Amino acid sequence: MKHVLTVGLSYTGKPLKDVKIENLGLCSPQVSAKQAAFPLYEYDTIVINPASYSHFFFGSSTDFSSSKDELVSLKHANNLWDIDTIFRAGERIDELKKAIANGAAVVWCLSEPKSEKFYGYRETTIGYAAPPVAELVSKMGLEVKKGRKIIFEDCPSPFQGYFQALETSGWFLGLTDSSQTGFESIARGPDGIHLGGRIVLPRCEGWLITPPVTAESENALVLSAIALNFTPQPVENYRSIFLSHTSVDKPFVRKLRDILVERGVPMVWVDEAEIQLGDSLTAKIEEGLEHCQYVGVILSPQSINSAWVKQELEIAITKQLDRNSVVVLPLLLENCNVPAFLKGKLYADFTEPDKFEESLNKLLQRLRK
Repeated sequence: MKHVLTVGLSYTGKPLKDVKIENLGLCSPQVSAKQAAFPLYEYDTIVINPASYSHFFFGSSTDFSSSKDELVSLKHANNLWDIDTIFRAGERIDELKKAIANGAAVVWCLSEPKSEKFYGYRETTIGYAAPPVAELVSKMGLEVKKGRKIIFEDCPSPFQGYFQALETSGWFLGLTDSSQTGFESIARGPDGIHLGGRIVLPRCEGWLITPPVTAESENALVLSAIALNFTPQPVENYRSIFLSHTSVDKPFVRKLRDILVERGVPMVWVDEAEIQLGDSLTAKIEEGLEHCQYVGVILSPQSINSAWVKQELEIAITKQLDRNSVVVLPLLLENCNVPAFLKGKLYADFTEPDKFEESLNKLLQRLRK
């Protein structure tokens, strides 16, 4: 299981296999156990966006985030939210060093440094939990500028998907000087403002990226970050399949189609002009055969308890014997009186919900090239 921490932004996309994403803050668990992240060295991927003090304290914004005196407002609301009580900077800095040493991928989002005098000079960049990064950002200089166009540098970038999302949503913050030691730019605006790059500093490695502005771009950033130190599973190649069914069974068929596509099957052909009683099943199968190597016939009381289905299924099986280019796979959706000539040919049994995944994997194995 891959453990991912997002601080100051969240992931709202589809659940990811073998990936657990937690949106938490860097506050002390003694102050807020529910909102505090686990020790940072327990995560494989960490994305930090200190857009306000609340963002990195609690993991997301609060009613005080837009206040000019946010630290004062937080302390007035709860005395335990005093910055020196709620945020144990030294502990989080040490945890992040260990996380990086362990191979964690870390992404820091640029943010306008929100400065406040509160028992000394404070700045939101302490939320990076990495003083070298805060110092680097200060030296390079930030510029607020709205744009959509992005130019990619001549170096490998794992954030192509994220920057493509920004070309739609736009970006608003960049770095003005990329000559500082330890920073390699990966993207910039047309006027030279730098939108992200690789950081390699003593005991501090990661990525510095312009922040997302929409939920969609937040999702894209998190997905890009997850891919940084993630060795993807080998891509499986599957043959296409035509799902033959009656209109009553269409909800299941649509679900099965979506899952097969998500798992990598290149073409799952579904006749959206529902097969009605009296239609020629053979004709529908012939139509699907133009596109697919397999025909999955969904079996249920609705589809099997009619003479025309029995007759034309026999024809379909006969065609399978005559044409080696296609394979008919009977798929049982509901228990029914399956004709004798099909009982020995049943390929997957979807009648038990708790065995759906097992039957799905069996079908995928058959479709695998």
